[in-house]
Amino acid sequence: MRISQRLILGFLAIAMWVAVVGHISLYQLNQISDPLNSKIPESVESIGKTAYLDGLAQVMRYYNEVLTQSARNYAFTQDKKWEQRYKDFRSKLSQVIKNAIDNGEEKDREFFLNIGQINLAHVEMESKSIELVNNGQPKEAINILESSIYWDQKRSVEQDLENYVSRRGIQYDEALSNSTRAVTLATERAQYLIKTSTRLILIFGVVALSISIGAGLLISRSIYVPLLKLKAAAVEIGKGKLNTQIEVKSNDEVGQLATSFKIMLNDLRKTTTSIDNLNREITERRKAEENVRHAYEDLEKANQELKEMQSQLVQSEKLSSIGQLAAGVAHEMNTPVGFVASNFETLEIYMGKFQELLQMYDELFEKIETSDKAVLLDRVDAISKSRNEMKIDFIMEDLSVLFNDSREGIDRVTRIVQNLRDFSRIDQPENFDIYNINDGIKTTLVVAQNEIKNDADVEMELSEVPDIICNTGQINQVLLNIIMNATQAIKSQERNDKGTITIRTYTMDGDVVCEISDDGPGIEPDWLDKIFDPFFTTKPIGQGTGLGLSISYDIIVNKHKGILLVDNSVGNGTKFTIKLSINKKSGKKELEKENSRKEDSIIC
Repeated sequence: MRISQRLILGFLAIAMWVAVVGHISLYQLNQISDPLNSKIPESVESIGKTAYLDGLAQVMRYYNEVLTQSARNYAFTQDKKWEQRYKDFRSKLSQVIKNAIDNGEEKDREFFLNIGQINLAHVEMESKSIELVNNGQPKEAINILESSIYWDQKRSVEQDLENYVSRRGIQYDEALSNSTRAVTLATERAQYLIKTSTRLILIFGVVALSISIGAGLLISRSIYVPLLKLKAAAVEIGKGKLNTQIEVKSNDEVGQLATSFKIMLNDLRKTTTSIDNLNREITERRKAEENVRHAYEDLEKANQELKEMQSQLVQSEKLSSIGQLAAGVAHEMNTPVGFVASNFETLEIYMGKFQELLQMYDELFEKIETSDKAVLLDRVDAISKSRNEMKIDFIMEDLSVLFNDSREGIDRVTRIVQNLRDFSRIDQPENFDIYNINDGIKTTLVVAQNEIKNDADVEMELSEVPDIICNTGQINQVLLNIIMNATQAIKSQERNDKGTITIRTYTMDGDVVCEISDDGPGIEPDWLDKIFDPFFTTKPIGQGTGLGLSISYDIIVNKHKGILLVDNSVGNGTKFTIKLSINKKSGKKELEKENSRKEDSIIC
C-alpha cells in the first residue's frame, strides 16, 4: 500500500471521528441558542417599545411647555425671536404626536389622538394671541393666554401626559422583570448544556488522540526505517564513498525515492570525472557574483533615493493629519463663537432699552422746572411703567450671565488655538525639547475631539511620569496616528453603541510607557507582520495612505531609539505600546547638541 493511501485512510478515520464530535457539539449549541433566539429578544423588544413611547410622552410635555412660554414671551415682549421659536417647536410637537400615534398600540393611539385634538385647540388659541400681537394688540393676546380656558386645557394635557408616563413606567418595570426572568432561565439551561458538552468533548478528544497516535506510529514506522537507511547512505556518499550501496526494497514512495537516489548517485559518479565542467561552473559563478555586486550597488543607490523620498512622505502625512482635523477644529471653535455672537445681539437689544429709558429720564429732568407736580408725577408713573415693561431688573441680572458666557466662549476659543499650536509645535518643528507625555495626550485629544466624540469614549489612566527629551511635534503625531486608527477601527464596525479607547501611562524599567487600546475589531493575524510596512493599509482606496504606522515606527524606533509594540486579539480590539527612555543625561546632551546646531546655522 502506498504512503499516500495510508495517510488518507488515517486522516479519514480521524475526520469521521471529528465529524461525530462536531455534530454532537452543534446539537448542544442549538439547544443553548433556542432560548436566546426566542424568549430574550421578545422581552427586550417589549422593554424597547415601552421606553420609546414613554420618551415620546416626555418630549410632548417639554415641547408643550416651550410653546406656552414662547407665546407668552412674545405677547409680553413683542420680540420676533419668540414668534420664530414658537413656529419651530409647533411643527416638532405635531411630528412627535404623529410618531406616538403611528407606533402605539390601539389604547395608546386613542390616548395620543385625544392629546392631538387638545393640542390643536391649544395651538389655535396661541396662534390667535400671536396674530393679535402682530396686529398691535398685545393686551388682548395676554388676555387669551391668561384665560381660564387656556390654562384648563394646558393643565389637562400636562396631567394626562403625567399619568401616561407613570403608567408606562409601571409597564417598563414589568417588561424588565420578565426579561430578567427569561435571561436567568436561558443562562441556567446554557450552563447545564455547556457542562454536558464539556464532558462529551473530553471523552471524544481522548479517543481521537489515541486514534491519531496509533495511526501516526503505524505510518511513521513504515516511513522512518527506510529513511534512516537513505540517511546513512547519504552520509557515506558525503565522505566521498561513491561505491556505497543503497538497500531499500519497499515499493512505496520511499522505494521510488531510493531508486531516484541510485540514479542520482550514478550521475554523481560521472560528474566527478568531468573537471572541465566544474571549471566552467566556477567561472559562471564568478560572473554571477559580479552581477550580484553590481545589483547591490544599484540597491544602495535606490535605498538612498527611498530615504530622501521618505522624508517627503513624512511631511505629506503630517499635512494630511492636519487637514483631516481642520474641519473638526473649526467645528469646535464655531460653537463658542456662535453663542458669543448671539450674546452680543442680546446686548444690543438691552442697550436700546437702556437708551430709551435714559431718554425718558432726560425729558423728565428738562420738565422739572417748568411743569407742575401733578404732570411730573404722571410722567414718573409712565417711566416706571415703561421700566417694568422693559424688564430692566431682569436685564440687569441677565447682563452678568451674558458677560460670563461670552468670556467663557472666548476662553474656549483661546484654549483650542493654544492646544492646536502645542500639538503641531509649528514654531520649532525639528527641535528636541522637554516633553511630558500626559500633556501631549491631553493636547492631542483636544485637537482630535471632533473626530472621536461620535464614535468612542476615551478613558484615561494617567500616572505621574517624568519629563523626557524628544521632538514634541513628532511624538504628538504618533499619538494622533494611533488614536485616529483606533477611532476608525471602532467606526468600521457600524455598532449601535460607542466604543472605548483606553489610554494609560506609567514608568517601567527606566522608560515612560504609554498604552493605547481599543475595543474595536482587532487586526487579522496575517496582517500583524505588515502593519508597520510603508503603504500597507486595510482601508478602502482613497481613505488611507498606509504611511501612518510606518512613520510612527520610524519616529519612535529610529529617531527616538524607543519601542513600539502591538498586541492584538481579533474581535476584542488592539493595544499599541510606546516606550521612550527617561535617560535625562543623554537626553540633555542630545538637546544641547541639537540646539547648538540650530544656533550655528543661524549664525552662518
